[in-house]
Amino acid sequence: MRIDFQTFNSRFARRLFIFLFIAITLPVTVLSVVTVVQVFDHFAAQHRQQLHRETKQLGMSVFERIERISSELEIAAVTSSDAGRLEHAHWLQPANPSAAAAWRWLGEAPENLVRLDAAIEGLIPVPPATFALERVQIDSEAVFVGILTVGGDVFAAPVDPEFLWEAAHLPADQIICVVTPDSELLFCNAAIGREILGPGRKYSDWKGSGFFGWVAADRVMTASYWEIFLKTIGMNTAWTVVLSEPEQELLAPLEQFRTTLIIVVLASMLGALLLSIGHIRRVLKPLQALHEATRQVGAGRLDRQVILRSGDEFEELADSFNQMTGQLASQFRQLETLAEIDQVLLSPEDPHAVVGTVMKHIGGILDTELFGLLVLREGDSRLLITLRSGQERSFAMPGLPLLEGSEPEDEPVASVTSHRPVWLPKEVGLNIQSWGLVPLRGEGATDWVLAGWKQPEAWAKQELPRTIQFSGRILVALSRARWQERLFRQAHFDDLTGLPNRAAFKSQLQRALQRAAHEKLRLSLLFIDLDRFKLINDSLGHAEGDLYLKEIASRIRECVPSSELVARLGGDEFTIAIRQTRAGEDLSAIVTGIIRSLLDVVPRPVAIGPHQLRSTVSIGVASFPEDGTSLDDLMKQADTAMYQAKKLGGDGYHHFASDMHRATQQRMEMESEMRHALEAGEFELHYQPQVGADGVTILGAEVLLRWQHPSRGMVSPGVFIPIAEESMLIAEIDRWVLAAACSQIRAWLDRGVEPVQLSINISAAHFQQRGFVAFVLDTLEHYELAPECIELEITEGALIRDVAFALESLRTLRGKGIRLAIDDFGTGYCSLSYLKAMPIDKLKIDQSFIRDITRSGRDAAIVEVILQLSHQLGLSCIAEGVETTIESSWLKARGCQAYQGYLFYRPMPLHAFDLLLRRATEEGFRALRA
Repeated sequence: MRIDFQTFNSRFARRLFIFLFIAITLPVTVLSVVTVVQVFDHFAAQHRQQLHRETKQLGMSVFERIERISSELEIAAVTSSDAGRLEHAHWLQPANPSAAAAWRWLGEAPENLVRLDAAIEGLIPVPPATFALERVQIDSEAVFVGILTVGGDVFAAPVDPEFLWEAAHLPADQIICVVTPDSELLFCNAAIGREILGPGRKYSDWKGSGFFGWVAADRVMTASYWEIFLKTIGMNTAWTVVLSEPEQELLAPLEQFRTTLIIVVLASMLGALLLSIGHIRRVLKPLQALHEATRQVGAGRLDRQVILRSGDEFEELADSFNQMTGQLASQFRQLETLAEIDQVLLSPEDPHAVVGTVMKHIGGILDTELFGLLVLREGDSRLLITLRSGQERSFAMPGLPLLEGSEPEDEPVASVTSHRPVWLPKEVGLNIQSWGLVPLRGEGATDWVLAGWKQPEAWAKQELPRTIQFSGRILVALSRARWQERLFRQAHFDDLTGLPNRAAFKSQLQRALQRAAHEKLRLSLLFIDLDRFKLINDSLGHAEGDLYLKEIASRIRECVPSSELVARLGGDEFTIAIRQTRAGEDLSAIVTGIIRSLLDVVPRPVAIGPHQLRSTVSIGVASFPEDGTSLDDLMKQADTAMYQAKKLGGDGYHHFASDMHRATQQRMEMESEMRHALEAGEFELHYQPQVGADGVTILGAEVLLRWQHPSRGMVSPGVFIPIAEESMLIAEIDRWVLAAACSQIRAWLDRGVEPVQLSINISAAHFQQRGFVAFVLDTLEHYELAPECIELEITEGALIRDVAFALESLRTLRGKGIRLAIDDFGTGYCSLSYLKAMPIDKLKIDQSFIRDITRSGRDAAIVEVILQLSHQLGLSCIAEGVETTIESSWLKARGCQAYQGYLFYRPMPLHAFDLLLRRATEEGFRALRA
């Protein structure tokens, strides 16, 4: 029988084989082991009995020979002469030669018989013993001597060891030794026996007979001993015969038996296992066929049939399996078609592509000759058709009448009819007998699925439910396609202007830069920002601002060729990418033309309700590869150039230059260092006193911020304040200044120094924060100061940004007793109506007007108007930047009440101002100017 090892690839086959293997081998193995043990015990018992018999037989032989020596020695004593008489014994000789020949045991007397006689002195038996057989050592020779006592006489004779032991007749494979109770080894036929059983071993414990084992020359020996009872022949001792045999003599037949048994058992087991394997293969064959078919079904091959002719339950199981796979194949073909349709419908395909893909799979399921989608849209109805042959056609359906059930008051229903739709093109569906219409009620519109069959109407009605099922997939697909289109537009286009947003623009610009780098072409990037657009938003509201932005976006798009990229980055920022289409094209001229068009078109007035709005633009230009090679670098450079254009007054453009980048880096470094300065305490306050009309009395002082930089030295406020305002760090600096000024006032009060009112500048960014008023009040409360201790100076720009919020904040502060002043009055966006409504205490005339009042009639007129306005409104007025007595006299003549400038005091550090305050306190605030 040939063994097919592939049979054991099956886990079932392996389990069954292991079960049969155990069922066969376990009993046989146990039986074999038990048999071997029993046989071994039997052989061992037999071997011991045999060894005991041989030992006993050998002992009896030795006994008989000793008995013969004793008896014949006694006879010899009677018949012998006294010729051999020595000191201790008669050394007997036979009376005649014939008798001597009969004494076979008689050994030859040694040459020095006298020494032998002397040696037996202590060996003569003592009554009741009458006989002794002793081994006497004479020099290097051992002599056995028989000693007999008769009537007080001692008779002795040497004994031949050959007669005593008959060593020549002993078996060579046995070790035979004779020992005495005193551990004297009398005889041993092998040297190894003399080593093992020689002196040092105790035999006094041996009683009668027994067995023991020992190892000789790496051989395991089994020994039997038997005691020779010699007292019956008059001896006073007992000898023990020891017979040893190698254990292999015992195991030899057992090994043969075991080998034979193993061969028989293995042959039997092998035969049984071969029969088991054959049975397993017969059982496994149908199981493997069913398992392989199941695996194929799991892999999607539902056409696999199992053919079995076993005539048993396996054949019935195969038939049931084939029926099941046939049904599953039909269902899975339908599910696969639906899945393929779903996969296509989840992609952003147009309806025509969707219907075409559906029709590639639907013929085998619905068995339609024609499948179509009727999309009804006002002014753009279309019929998309796919035939069984795979041909796809599209028909425009202008003026299509409403289908039955498509009126708003009707509920559209699916239907089957044998009448050809009258609106169907004449060349479509000539051989079709029945038609099906399934409504697809979507978002505000109803589309229709059209199906055509060659079968009659009754058959088509049975197919209608499955047609509806597929039609539902198309409805989902159309809805998802429209939804995906909306999501795509929301993710990539600006809702307000319809232009690409920042993400879409960066993606398109990245591809344009890669193409320009590959083709060695140039590209220019324009950043556009509307000037003063925030004023429009703040004054008119965001709704009007959005309308204005929408119109500006349309104008920008019109100024740029349709092939170029235009996007809205957010707020009032737009960007344009102008690409060089071929080498040698004058890109600079194209960019210049677009910029001129933008500067001309964008500022034109836009009518928003009753308002005519206009805003100029600031444009920054950066070019690839001159100004940057990466997208981020190029956008950063264009943005920098745009801010430079704004700094130059707006309504213009500016190309990026490397020094701009350095300036930007310096601004970033300065911003970082300012943040560190706040934490490290590098800022300090200086104070510039404000004096009354007499030019002497100190009315108050303006708090001025100074920065003592560890490496730059004293940094001018004109350098770091604009950067702080751009980075919005100015609000945090304002809070520090306010807290530091209030802390210093508290320190003066605690020391008994009467402080003057401190004027503190508040930035627009800080003033517009919702928590500004609360911070001011909390700071005063924290330092336990009266509100009159400080005066807040606020610019006109901060007030005009959000008039309602500004009025609310000012009224809250004024209601708490805090004095308020408008700083740099006349330089911002003046509005007399706002000025009238705001609770202001003081106007501060900017030093730019004071500087030229004696030389410029315009400046003098403005200052006079401000002074008159303050008088009329009941406001106090202070002139800033007074540096000459002429300016002071001019202002005093026109009613100016307070002055601040180098003519009176320069800004001074705390220790100098502290000294001034103490002097002023002592002199009633009429400190003398040094």
